[in-house]
Amino acid sequence: MIKICLCYISILIASTALFVHQSHAEAYVVNRSISNGASVATLVGTLDIPIGSYLIENEGESPFTDVNLTMTVDSVSFDLDASLTGIITDDGQFFIEATSTSLTFDAIGNDQNPADLVFSDNMDPFANNRWVIGSNGSPAFEAARSDNGELLTNAFSFPVTFGTVVPEPSSMHCLLAILCLAIVPNVRRCCLK
Repeated sequence: MIKICLCYISILIASTALFVHQSHAEAYVVNRSISNGASVATLVGTLDIPIGSYLIENEGESPFTDVNLTMTVDSVSFDLDASLTGIITDDGQFFIEATSTSLTFDAIGNDQNPADLVFSDNMDPFANNRWVIGSNGSPAFEAARSDNGELLTNAFSFPVTFGTVVPEPSSMHCLLAILCLAIVPNVRRCCLK
């Protein structure tokens, strides 16, 4: 009876660890750039979001759990720590696909129904010091707007890979591995008898 109980407890712990692992936010590395002649804008850093598919409409809630980006426009840097959806309105739709390997964006919008996702250093989606990606008058565009200048590109089409998974293992991965190494022998021992 005790062996059966230990077996079920081991399975429960392993299942809980797997659920916790699957529900945590994944970190994605971002490395984007826009250039126009001698002017250059870059966006580097990380975005955290749980793995899944997201649709943002009508200024809906941003699914990002952490924004840690640095936008540089002509050698002047701005720390962007907010993800804003205030320019995703009416019938505009912004799609986010966060997988175990990449972060992909897609957008459907027009002049009257914009679908523009903003990363900013403030909470106003129209203020300077922001990186914008979306679809409005242009089917696909990306722009860096700052106190130091503005750069824009529409030299891509949606869907676009915006980031890739951080290659280093997180502490949750290590914890899961340790739990599996400790639990699997016990499960085999008590369940196979």
